[in-house]
Amino acid sequence: MTRTTYRQAVAAVIFVMTALLTTFTAQGANLVVRNFKLLPTDQTAINAETMMKDQNGKTAALIKIYTNLNPQQTYFSNGVMGIVGRLNKNGQVWLYVPARSQRLEITNQKYQPLDYDFEEEILPGRTYSMELTVEGKEVTLSASVREAAVYVNGDSVGVSPLNIYLSYGEHAVKAEKGSMLYDDNILVTPDGPSRFVLQMEDENLKYSDVTVRVPDNADIYFQGRRVGVGEWHERLHAGHYSVELKKSNCEDRVKDFEVVAGKPTIIEAPAPVPFKGYLSVDVIPNTGTKIYDGDTIVAEHRLQKQLRVGNYSLTFRKKGYIPLIKTFTVERNKETTDTVILQRIQYIRSNAIYAGVGFNYGTISGVGAHVGGVISNFNIELGYTLGIGKSKEVYWFEAPKPDGLYDDHCTYSMDEFEVKAGYQFRFVERVGLTPQVGYLSQRLRGGVHGNGAMCHNLSIGARCVFNPHPTVGVFVNPEYAVPLQVNQLYKDIAEYGGFSKGGFYVSAGVTFNFGI
Repeated sequence: MTRTTYRQAVAAVIFVMTALLTTFTAQGANLVVRNFKLLPTDQTAINAETMMKDQNGKTAALIKIYTNLNPQQTYFSNGVMGIVGRLNKNGQVWLYVPARSQRLEITNQKYQPLDYDFEEEILPGRTYSMELTVEGKEVTLSASVREAAVYVNGDSVGVSPLNIYLSYGEHAVKAEKGSMLYDDNILVTPDGPSRFVLQMEDENLKYSDVTVRVPDNADIYFQGRRVGVGEWHERLHAGHYSVELKKSNCEDRVKDFEVVAGKPTIIEAPAPVPFKGYLSVDVIPNTGTKIYDGDTIVAEHRLQKQLRVGNYSLTFRKKGYIPLIKTFTVERNKETTDTVILQRIQYIRSNAIYAGVGFNYGTISGVGAHVGGVISNFNIELGYTLGIGKSKEVYWFEAPKPDGLYDDHCTYSMDEFEVKAGYQFRFVERVGLTPQVGYLSQRLRGGVHGNGAMCHNLSIGARCVFNPHPTVGVFVNPEYAVPLQVNQLYKDIAEYGGFSKGGFYVSAGVTFNFGI
């Protein structure tokens, strides 16, 4: 046999097989038109929005064709009169035909063509309906539970018992009422039974209560849907199932399980495996430092650890140093490195604002308050002292009286205002010394004879501070005041009141420091 002859033989075999298959398909299931009728009250054919005109300008008739066939694969012909128009709708085809049409040719690539002769005269502007289906027969569906809802191929068809037209072939039939259920396929054939008994069973006997637990609050997915976090409860039909276990920054896991009817099922699923990385942190100073994650010590002096992917906020503490909180990001299969430098607690601060109160001990005592500031150890301070001590009795004589009798006497207190500047030295961690120089104004307060008594001084001293706590301390401030300008009234009162102009005094009290 030559190559050409061989090819011709193969082509012939393929043609014959195709023809036989087409003949078998066409003969095995034929198209059928059922229930053709006029719809006397349906005005769709003459409604202005749905009406169509034929080629002669006359109103066409409308045939509403109800079918379970694929409209895209179904074709209609009206011979020489032609089809006026066609609209495909859900489960329907609207076919517009001229009046007095006699027949309809229907073709579908899966079935044998059908020539259908209309059972009555087609009138213009009238609406008709018919069912187009595949060759079959009327069957009775009777469920074992009366008035059970019946579904055929997913569509509701009524309640049992019922009669229904079904095409030849296999159909999915479902009947349900409460927990009773029938769900199976039936086969409709020309010579087969016309009555099918749907034996329903109690579905409760086919189910089981299922609990799935997973550690670490992982998400639980069932059939592609998130159903729980950490734990999931469901009632499932007996069979084989699986759940997916997911968590951010973790590798997903799958757990398969079997459900046995009537037997509670508890599934302990494994947690998703977390992605990990490495964190390495050096600390300066490198001794005595404790590293906390919340309230838990995770390392001392230095941290080197494999951790789950994510952000970590760690606290570094060492006595005498300011605690430091820092956040680190650990990435998958990577090492994060860093160095943390702790700062010593500044008991004596180079930059601060302070305020204090204390007692002023001198010729005449008082209680004082002051405020000041330190910038790069340069200091400026303002102070005010309210005199509370008293001088000796000062007697005032009337000049014209030669007998030496006095006509008034009183005691005096001394109020002070001071401004001074200096430079701060820190000798040890908690002790600071600030030499100061400034201006001191002293004013006497007492009887009517004391008004206007003033002494202006140059003050020289030192402020010594001990801070047991960074914000609270005690101070001692010895000073010496050198009089620069003293009015006569002040001189007279000081002479008879037993106190000097200027002089040495010391103040002591409590100070409060605030860093800047």
